[in-house]
Amino acid sequence: MDFTLSAYRDYVSLLAENEYSFLTYQQFMGLSSKPKKYCLIRHDVDRKPKNALKMAVLEQELGICSTYYFRMKPRTFNKEIVDKISKLGHEIGYHYESLSDARGDTNEAIKDFEKNLNKLRMVVPVATCSMHGRPLLPYDNRDLWKTEENHNYLVRDLNLLGEIYLDIDYSNIAYINDTGRNWTSGKANKRDRVFSNINIDFKNSFELRNYLLNPTHNEIVFQIHPERWSDNQIEWHIQNLKDMVINTIKKFL
Repeated sequence: MDFTLSAYRDYVSLLAENEYSFLTYQQFMGLSSKPKKYCLIRHDVDRKPKNALKMAVLEQELGICSTYYFRMKPRTFNKEIVDKISKLGHEIGYHYESLSDARGDTNEAIKDFEKNLNKLRMVVPVATCSMHGRPLLPYDNRDLWKTEENHNYLVRDLNLLGEIYLDIDYSNIAYINDTGRNWTSGKANKRDRVFSNINIDFKNSFELRNYLLNPTHNEIVFQIHPERWSDNQIEWHIQNLKDMVINTIKKFL
């Protein structure tokens, strides 16, 4: 079954067997030269932080590192879990949605962003950020940094390496993501997209696994939402139903 921890272990193990270097986003954005073959594993922790911790432990057992972007919502921002994941050797980043929360008010959004960033930094160091899509609202949170002035504030005054959607060139990177509980980037996916010259969609988990057995690209991003990955059958089916409902609403909108 796909979207289980067992399946995830299989996927990342295949990348390791194919001699990919695993980098955090902080490492990637700070390097002047990149490894010949690398994978950036990115986890968007939208809900269920305990699921994220299970993945972090699994990765640590496999000897790989990844980046976990946490929303700053009460049911997601669990200080103890954030700290544990960081101590396992993974990067913690800020998964922000400030423009959505401020209903498009840029000034209020920047205040909200800085407040939550400081709150997260009281627990762990934070060097990168990534917008949360909030597909049911009309705001694209990346727009918060579309002016040069605001982007300079992000990097210079808030001491961040950057926003990973805006400050990385993905044109030659194979970008694989599970948004919408599928491996097709344009299906039930409103905002979790990047510009890439590489078409890397898969119809199902079998196609994905066959690709990972013998990857044809040296630069890969693997974007995962831990909330939908579980070996518990009841939790798996409940999340599957939730994803189906959310995808239907996305299509309607």
